[in-house]
Amino acid sequence: MKATINGVSIAYEDTGQGMPVILLHGFPLDHRMWRNQIEALQIAYRVITPDFRGMGGSDVPKDNITMDQYADDVLALMDQLQVEKAVLGGFSMGGYVAFSLLRKAPKRFTAVVLADTRPEADSQEARKNRMTMAASLFEKGAIAARDAMMPRLLSEDAQLAKLDLVNELGRTIGSMEPEGLVHACLAMAFRKDSVPLLPSINVPTLVIVGEKDAITPPDVMKQMADRIPQSRMIHIPGAAHLTPMEKPEEFNTALLEFLKDLA
Repeated sequence: MKATINGVSIAYEDTGQGMPVILLHGFPLDHRMWRNQIEALQIAYRVITPDFRGMGGSDVPKDNITMDQYADDVLALMDQLQVEKAVLGGFSMGGYVAFSLLRKAPKRFTAVVLADTRPEADSQEARKNRMTMAASLFEKGAIAARDAMMPRLLSEDAQLAKLDLVNELGRTIGSMEPEGLVHACLAMAFRKDSVPLLPSINVPTLVIVGEKDAITPPDVMKQMADRIPQSRMIHIPGAAHLTPMEKPEEFNTALLEFLKDLA
Protein backbone atom coordinates (compact mmCIF):
# COMPACT_ATOMS: atom_id res chain seq x y z
CA MET A 1 0.00 0.00 0.00
CA LYS A 2 1.05 3.59 -0.56
CA ALA A 3 -0.11 6.97 0.72
CA THR A 4 0.88 10.50 -0.18
CA ILE A 5 2.19 11.95 3.07
CA ASN A 6 3.64 15.45 3.39
CA GLY A 7 4.19 15.56 -0.37
CA VAL A 8 5.94 12.19 -0.75
CA SER A 9 4.81 8.61 -1.36
CA ILE A 10 5.05 6.47 1.78
CA ALA A 11 4.78 2.69 1.55
CA TYR A 12 3.13 0.76 4.38
CA GLU A 13 1.26 -2.40 5.29
CA ASP A 14 -2.04 -2.33 7.19
CA THR A 15 -3.09 -5.81 8.25
CA GLY A 16 -5.66 -7.27 10.63
CA GLN A 17 -8.32 -5.73 12.84
CA GLY A 18 -8.54 -4.64 16.44
CA MET A 19 -6.39 -2.39 18.59
CA PRO A 20 -3.88 -0.60 16.31
CA VAL A 21 -0.20 -1.48 16.75
CA ILE A 22 2.34 0.61 14.81
CA LEU A 23 5.78 -0.99 14.34
CA LEU A 24 8.71 1.12 13.13
CA HIS A 25 11.64 -0.59 11.43
CA GLY A 26 15.38 -0.15 11.89
CA PHE A 27 18.35 0.75 9.70
CA PRO A 28 19.10 -0.41 6.99
CA LEU A 29 15.79 -2.28 6.70
CA ASP A 30 12.13 -1.65 5.97
CA HIS A 31 8.72 -2.88 7.14
CA ARG A 32 9.50 -6.44 5.99
CA MET A 33 11.57 -6.98 9.13
CA TRP A 34 8.24 -7.25 10.99
CA ARG A 35 6.77 -10.11 8.89
CA ASN A 36 6.82 -12.58 11.80
CA GLN A 37 5.16 -10.07 14.11
CA ILE A 38 2.50 -9.22 11.51
CA GLU A 39 1.67 -12.89 11.16
CA ALA A 40 1.42 -13.39 14.92
CA LEU A 41 -0.55 -10.21 15.71
CA GLN A 42 -2.97 -9.81 12.80
CA ILE A 43 -5.48 -12.29 14.22
CA ALA A 44 -6.31 -9.96 17.13
CA TYR A 45 -4.70 -6.60 16.27
CA ARG A 46 -4.48 -4.09 13.45
CA VAL A 47 -0.78 -3.97 12.58
CA ILE A 48 0.54 -0.93 10.70
CA THR A 49 4.13 -1.05 9.43
CA PRO A 50 5.33 1.97 7.41
CA ASP A 51 8.58 2.38 5.48
CA PHE A 52 10.44 5.54 6.44
CA ARG A 53 10.94 7.87 3.52
CA GLY A 54 14.05 6.88 1.59
CA MET A 55 13.79 3.25 2.71
CA GLY A 56 11.81 0.30 1.37
CA GLY A 57 9.11 1.40 -1.02
CA SER A 58 8.93 5.03 0.14
CA ASP A 59 10.25 8.00 -1.83
CA VAL A 60 13.83 9.15 -1.27
CA PRO A 61 13.99 12.61 0.36
CA LYS A 62 15.15 15.50 -1.79
CA ASP A 63 16.38 17.47 1.23
CA ASN A 64 17.98 16.61 4.55
CA ILE A 65 15.60 14.89 6.93
CA THR A 66 15.38 14.56 10.71
CA MET A 67 13.85 12.13 13.17
CA ASP A 68 11.10 14.70 13.72
CA GLN A 69 10.22 14.57 10.01
CA TYR A 70 10.07 10.78 10.03
CA ALA A 71 7.75 11.15 13.03
CA ASP A 72 5.59 13.70 11.21
CA ASP A 73 5.12 11.16 8.41
CA VAL A 74 3.91 8.57 10.92
CA LEU A 75 1.45 11.00 12.48
CA ALA A 76 0.13 12.02 9.06
CA LEU A 77 -0.27 8.36 8.12
CA MET A 78 -2.21 7.76 11.33
CA ASP A 79 -4.52 10.63 10.37
CA GLN A 80 -5.06 9.22 6.87
CA LEU A 81 -5.83 5.79 8.29
CA GLN A 82 -8.12 7.32 10.94
CA VAL A 83 -6.06 5.92 13.81
CA GLU A 84 -6.54 8.21 16.77
CA LYS A 85 -4.55 6.14 19.28
CA ALA A 86 -2.18 3.18 18.93
CA VAL A 87 0.42 1.05 20.63
CA LEU A 88 3.78 2.30 19.35
CA GLY A 89 6.72 -0.01 18.76
CA GLY A 90 10.17 0.88 17.49
CA PHE A 91 13.25 -1.21 16.76
CA SER A 92 16.69 0.46 16.81
CA MET A 93 16.32 3.51 14.51
CA GLY A 94 12.57 3.01 14.80
CA GLY A 95 13.00 3.60 18.53
CA TYR A 96 14.63 6.96 17.81
CA VAL A 97 11.56 7.91 15.76
CA ALA A 98 9.32 6.61 18.55
CA PHE A 99 11.00 8.98 21.01
CA SER A 100 10.28 11.86 18.65
CA LEU A 101 6.63 10.78 18.40
CA LEU A 102 6.37 10.66 22.19
CA ARG A 103 7.68 14.22 22.36
CA LYS A 104 5.31 15.45 19.66
CA ALA A 105 2.07 13.61 20.41
CA PRO A 106 2.26 11.53 23.61
CA LYS A 107 -1.51 11.33 24.01
CA ARG A 108 -1.85 9.38 20.76
CA PHE A 109 -0.01 6.34 22.11
CA THR A 110 -1.50 3.99 24.69
CA ALA A 111 1.63 1.88 25.21
CA VAL A 112 5.20 1.66 23.93
CA VAL A 113 7.53 -1.16 22.85
CA LEU A 114 11.24 -0.30 22.61
CA ALA A 115 13.31 -3.05 21.04
CA ASP A 116 17.11 -2.95 20.86
CA THR A 117 17.35 0.83 20.88
CA ARG A 118 18.80 3.59 23.04
CA PRO A 119 17.71 7.10 24.11
CA GLU A 120 21.10 8.85 24.07
CA ALA A 121 22.23 11.05 21.20
CA ASP A 122 25.27 9.86 19.25
CA SER A 123 28.69 10.38 20.75
CA GLN A 124 31.32 12.11 18.63
CA GLU A 125 32.79 8.73 17.71
CA ALA A 126 29.41 7.29 16.75
CA ARG A 127 28.65 10.39 14.68
CA LYS A 128 31.97 10.01 12.89
CA ASN A 129 31.15 6.37 12.14
CA ARG A 130 27.84 7.41 10.60
CA MET A 131 29.64 9.92 8.39
CA THR A 132 32.00 7.16 7.29
CA MET A 133 29.02 4.93 6.49
CA ALA A 134 27.35 7.72 4.49
CA ALA A 135 30.49 8.25 2.41
CA SER A 136 30.79 4.50 1.84
CA LEU A 137 27.15 4.31 0.71
CA PHE A 138 27.81 6.98 -1.91
CA GLU A 139 30.87 5.10 -3.12
CA LYS A 140 29.71 1.45 -2.98
CA GLY A 141 25.92 1.58 -2.80
CA ALA A 142 23.70 -0.32 -0.36
CA ILE A 143 26.22 -3.16 -0.23
CA ALA A 144 28.24 -0.95 2.13
CA ALA A 145 25.44 -1.06 4.70
CA ARG A 146 24.99 -4.79 4.20
CA ASP A 147 28.66 -5.56 4.77
CA ALA A 148 28.95 -3.27 7.80
CA MET A 149 25.70 -4.23 9.53
CA MET A 150 25.16 -7.91 8.86
CA PRO A 151 27.81 -9.17 11.33
CA ARG A 152 26.24 -7.01 14.06
CA LEU A 153 22.56 -7.69 13.38
CA LEU A 154 22.70 -11.44 14.03
CA SER A 155 24.57 -13.58 16.53
CA GLU A 156 27.39 -15.79 15.29
CA ASP A 157 25.20 -18.86 15.79
CA ALA A 158 22.43 -17.38 13.63
CA GLN A 159 24.87 -16.36 10.90
CA LEU A 160 25.97 -20.00 10.66
CA ALA A 161 22.69 -21.82 11.25
CA LYS A 162 20.03 -19.54 9.72
CA LEU A 163 21.27 -19.16 6.16
CA ASP A 164 17.78 -18.40 4.82
CA LEU A 165 17.56 -15.44 7.21
CA VAL A 166 21.07 -14.28 6.29
CA ASN A 167 20.20 -14.39 2.59
CA GLU A 168 16.87 -12.64 3.18
CA LEU A 169 18.57 -9.82 5.05
CA GLY A 170 21.21 -9.50 2.36
CA ARG A 171 18.54 -9.13 -0.32
CA THR A 172 16.52 -6.64 1.74
CA ILE A 173 19.48 -4.40 2.53
CA GLY A 174 20.81 -4.69 -1.01
CA SER A 175 17.48 -3.47 -2.39
CA MET A 176 17.66 -0.13 -0.57
CA GLU A 177 18.30 3.15 -2.34
CA PRO A 178 21.78 4.22 -1.16
CA GLU A 179 20.80 7.90 -0.97
CA GLY A 180 17.86 7.06 1.28
CA LEU A 181 20.24 5.27 3.63
CA VAL A 182 22.57 8.29 3.56
CA HIS A 183 19.69 10.49 4.72
CA ALA A 184 18.97 8.01 7.53
CA CYS A 185 22.64 8.03 8.61
CA LEU A 186 22.64 11.82 8.86
CA ALA A 187 19.33 11.91 10.70
CA MET A 188 20.57 9.40 13.25
CA ALA A 189 23.92 11.15 13.66
CA PHE A 190 22.32 14.45 14.63
CA ARG A 191 19.25 13.22 16.50
CA LYS A 192 18.20 14.74 19.81
CA ASP A 193 19.06 13.28 23.19
CA SER A 194 15.92 11.52 24.45
CA VAL A 195 17.14 10.68 27.96
CA PRO A 196 15.25 13.66 29.49
CA LEU A 197 12.05 12.34 27.87
CA LEU A 198 12.11 8.96 29.62
CA PRO A 199 10.58 9.88 33.03
CA SER A 200 7.62 11.49 31.23
CA ILE A 201 6.63 8.32 29.38
CA ASN A 202 3.57 7.53 31.48
CA VAL A 203 2.13 4.56 29.61
CA PRO A 204 2.98 0.84 29.91
CA THR A 205 6.32 0.23 28.20
CA LEU A 206 7.95 -3.02 27.13
CA VAL A 207 11.73 -2.96 26.68
CA ILE A 208 13.15 -5.90 24.70
CA VAL A 209 16.86 -6.60 24.18
CA GLY A 210 18.93 -9.41 22.74
CA GLU A 211 21.26 -11.01 25.27
CA LYS A 212 24.17 -10.68 22.81
CA ASP A 213 23.27 -7.26 21.39
CA ALA A 214 26.52 -5.33 20.91
CA ILE A 215 24.86 -2.27 19.33
CA THR A 216 22.44 -1.54 22.18
CA PRO A 217 23.76 -3.77 25.00
CA PRO A 218 21.47 -5.02 27.78
CA ASP A 219 23.10 -2.80 30.42
CA VAL A 220 22.43 0.30 28.31
CA MET A 221 18.82 -0.70 27.82
CA LYS A 222 18.37 -1.48 31.50
CA GLN A 223 19.44 2.07 32.33
CA MET A 224 16.77 3.25 29.89
CA ALA A 225 14.10 0.96 31.34
CA ASP A 226 14.91 2.08 34.88
CA ARG A 227 14.08 5.67 33.90
CA ILE A 228 10.65 4.83 32.43
CA PRO A 229 8.07 4.61 35.25
CA GLN A 230 5.82 1.81 33.91
CA SER A 231 8.42 -0.30 32.11
CA ARG A 232 9.19 -3.99 32.11
CA MET A 233 12.29 -5.48 30.49
CA ILE A 234 12.66 -8.76 28.62
CA HIS A 235 15.96 -10.37 27.58
CA ILE A 236 15.93 -12.61 24.51
CA PRO A 237 18.50 -15.38 25.17
CA GLY A 238 21.10 -15.97 22.48
CA ALA A 239 19.94 -13.13 20.24
CA ALA A 240 22.04 -10.24 18.98
CA HIS A 241 20.58 -6.92 17.77
CA LEU A 242 17.86 -8.02 15.36
CA THR A 243 15.68 -9.80 17.92
CA PRO A 244 12.35 -9.68 15.98
CA MET A 245 13.88 -11.69 13.13
CA GLU A 246 16.53 -13.80 14.86
CA LYS A 247 14.27 -15.03 17.66
CA PRO A 248 10.71 -14.33 16.43
CA GLU A 249 8.99 -16.88 18.67
CA GLU A 250 10.49 -15.48 21.86
CA PHE A 251 9.96 -11.90 20.69
CA ASN A 252 6.32 -12.56 19.78
CA THR A 253 5.61 -14.29 23.08
CA ALA A 254 6.82 -11.24 25.01
CA LEU A 255 4.94 -8.85 22.72
CA LEU A 256 1.65 -10.78 22.83
CA GLU A 257 1.76 -11.11 26.62
CA PHE A 258 2.34 -7.36 26.89
CA LEU A 259 -0.55 -6.57 24.55
CA LYS A 260 -2.85 -9.01 26.35
CA ASP A 261 -2.13 -7.30 29.66
CA LEU A 262 -3.09 -3.96 28.13
CA ALA A 263 -6.53 -5.32 27.22
